[in-house]
Amino acid sequence: MRHSLCLGILATLLCCDTAWAGAPVRRAKDRPAAREVSLKDIRAEEAGRVRDSAILRRAAYSRDAKTRAEAFRAMGRVQSPAYLRSLAVGLYDRDRSVRAEAVFALGQTAMTDSLGDGDRDKVSSSLAGLARKAPASLRPEAAAALGKTGGRAAERTLAGLLASADSRLRGEAALALFRLKFLKRVPDHSTATVSALTALFKDAEPGVRWRAVYAFSRWPEPRAAGGLAAAAGDEDLWTRFFAVRALGQLGEAAPAEVLGQASKDGHPLVRAEAVKALGIAGRPDLIAPTLFTDDSLHVRAAAAEAAGASGKLEMAGRVTPLLSEGSPMVRASAVEAAAKVLKDAAVPLLSKERTHPNWWVRSKAYLALGGLAGGEAMLREGLKDSDPRIAAAALEAVARSTASFSDVDLAVVLADPKAPLEVLGTAVDAAGARKSAAFIEPLEEALKNPAVAEFDELRQQVYETLEAVDRAHPEGRSGPRSGKLAPRSRQHPPFSSPGADAVVVLETEKGEIELTLAGSDAPAHAASFASLVSSGAYDGTTWHRVVSGFVIQGGDPRGSGWGDAGYTLPDEINPLAFDRGTVGMPNAGKDTGGSQLFITHVPAPHLDGRYTVFGRVTRGMEVVDRIEPGDRITRAYLKTP
Repeated sequence: MRHSLCLGILATLLCCDTAWAGAPVRRAKDRPAAREVSLKDIRAEEAGRVRDSAILRRAAYSRDAKTRAEAFRAMGRVQSPAYLRSLAVGLYDRDRSVRAEAVFALGQTAMTDSLGDGDRDKVSSSLAGLARKAPASLRPEAAAALGKTGGRAAERTLAGLLASADSRLRGEAALALFRLKFLKRVPDHSTATVSALTALFKDAEPGVRWRAVYAFSRWPEPRAAGGLAAAAGDEDLWTRFFAVRALGQLGEAAPAEVLGQASKDGHPLVRAEAVKALGIAGRPDLIAPTLFTDDSLHVRAAAAEAAGASGKLEMAGRVTPLLSEGSPMVRASAVEAAAKVLKDAAVPLLSKERTHPNWWVRSKAYLALGGLAGGEAMLREGLKDSDPRIAAAALEAVARSTASFSDVDLAVVLADPKAPLEVLGTAVDAAGARKSAAFIEPLEEALKNPAVAEFDELRQQVYETLEAVDRAHPEGRSGPRSGKLAPRSRQHPPFSSPGADAVVVLETEKGEIELTLAGSDAPAHAASFASLVSSGAYDGTTWHRVVSGFVIQGGDPRGSGWGDAGYTLPDEINPLAFDRGTVGMPNAGKDTGGSQLFITHVPAPHLDGRYTVFGRVTRGMEVVDRIEPGDRITRAYLKTP
């Protein structure tokens, strides 16, 4: 294969000390003579996800650096091995920005499972060479791409870069080592890598420290426990925050005294994270009473959650006062906690919460009733609720925890042509868990449901559940199914660009949030968002999802997470990082963006390269921190200069 040969040659070149100085630079006479490709042509090939485009390959040899850069970015979004040869040549482009796009695109392409082991190792070898020997300005990008790629050269190279004199390279290498494990490129980090990362917990640069700590924030790593305990007292906010989160991953082995001290931190993000970790560690006794009345709703909600996680009756006195909370988020956490500590005795309290004006609280009350004596009758009442979010919560609870809710009952829901998306999706989930042969015919009927026909994610979910039931009952199959359902064409309408760095203001019940759009990095997303804002599509919508210390999510016309704009957007993954206040596009799989948006509370590097960044909060992060499920966007508008 031509691209394999080219990568092999590059890998050989990069083994030489003078590789960069002697690398081929493309000159005009080296390029094939051809019509210049327009940006419109490139965008069309990118949007169509053309996996082997002569137009993109020709654009990679354009005389114009911007055209070459756009071609490489498009290749990275398509993520096809057919472009490896062009991307490999792009590593040596004379323009630094073009080289950076080629490096990023190689990492994005390697992030998929479409590469064979041989090609992956060659890409890895090329990127490892760049990370070690390229000009200093390009080495961090090469390290980041290497973390997505993996391969035999990756961990050893990245661990070596942790000793670099360049603080940006040290930080990117630390995050790249995180991605190696997060993306399952390595089963575990070596002891040498763990030691090198923990040494960075004392780095002079706070940006390096928190990135090194972040490397252990999503799985338990006992070998780093001592360093993490010390880092929990760091002067830098993100280092403390992620150190506490990482300690929480240790569960009962976490140093409870360190977490108890962190729960007194001056920043609410750290306090909330420490309280969560104490709950996971089984030490709710170390949660000070004042934390249940903390100024931050996130801290109070975490305290209720941790008390509930203990399952101890003696925590009831801390939890039940929160059932009179004005904050829906805190109250919902208290509802779930009450069921865990009071058990059947909580039923009268939960019955009352079913009538709360906030849908989030009501849905949590129904979920909490599952499995409690006397709860089934209320759950069956909830199935009839006119709010599909509530009915879906009641169905989830009754199907999961009540033996008397039979397969026949569930089959009726599946076959109901009037079942809303939320209820039908919950029923399909329950059918997938039960895998009864009785669901085959109802699931086939569900495929005819207008709601399923309209919503690709649900269609695919129904089909995959049918496949799972078929595998569980091969004796009942008449033959293989006729392949996966093709996604329905939902092309977005043409948008006019809102201009570079357009600003949108979201007026919410808690205050204003100002967003600056990344029109050059995600033009279709920025234009779609601006168009929807101008049409009033966001006025009156709610923030339907809030995860403390992670994101707020909204912009769904249904208010449940199941709605969209009526069209889908191809992903526009770009090098922008998910820092605090980043605006991203949720999706239900590749190229399924729509009208929804999320805003990050904290840096979230695990989202980098996986979700589209299309803006930043430039004013109003204190409002973002106050948003709760059910809070409304009262009005959204484009801010004029």
